[in-house]
Amino acid sequence: MTAPPATIAEAPAGLPTARQVRTHLRRARRRHHEHSLGDVLGDAYVMVLFVGMYGWFAISASRDMLDSPTVGQAEPGVRWWLAVAALLTGAGLAWRGLRAFGPLLVTPATQSWVTSAPVDRRAWLAPRLAALLVGAAAGTAL
Repeated sequence: MTAPPATIAEAPAGLPTARQVRTHLRRARRRHHEHSLGDVLGDAYVMVLFVGMYGWFAISASRDMLDSPTVGQAEPGVRWWLAVAALLTGAGLAWRGLRAFGPLLVTPATQSWVTSAPVDRRAWLAPRLAALLVGAAAGTAL
């Protein structure tokens, strides 16, 4: 005779929880972290430089467009489609930027850990997916 299939609630006591696996992975990453302070400061400089350049360009281009005498002469339909395009672009950029934090994009090591370990994947991925969706919605609304 065969036993009925086990459910998640009937999992053996020896299996790690999602929290235990996350803690173990976090500790392993910290042990292998080999970046120097110069690397971190260099990366921070590049990020600040890019955000400053693209931010300045976006602000100056927006000001030039709003100061243009042709802005008020556009048809309402054209303005509506421009707003829709800006909203979709913002949503796409927010999704692309926040994707690195969520379960949609994981490193190969994490992927092999999760798929080979007997851990509850829903408990592992649900908080990250919720944070991703909330962050994308907040970024799009902003």
